[in-house]
Amino acid sequence: MEYYLDTKGYECPIPVLKANKFIKKLSKNDILHVESDDLLAKFDFENYCKENKFKIIKILIKDKIVIVKFQI
Repeated sequence: MEYYLDTKGYECPIPVLKANKFIKKLSKNDILHVESDDLLAKFDFENYCKENKFKIIKILIKDKIVIVKFQI
């Protein structure tokens, strides 16, 4: 399944911490789509996914919004 998490309005590391808490409800192979208006979230999510062996589907910045989509 695919899930959406809006973390706009929060500065790092809060978006990653919120995603980490949200992921505890998910199952293996679920997909999480996260949006953040903190541009540093791009780097935080890259590191977070690498450390947890999550598969990054996409990370892009569009209209000053970081869009991260990864598979658990």
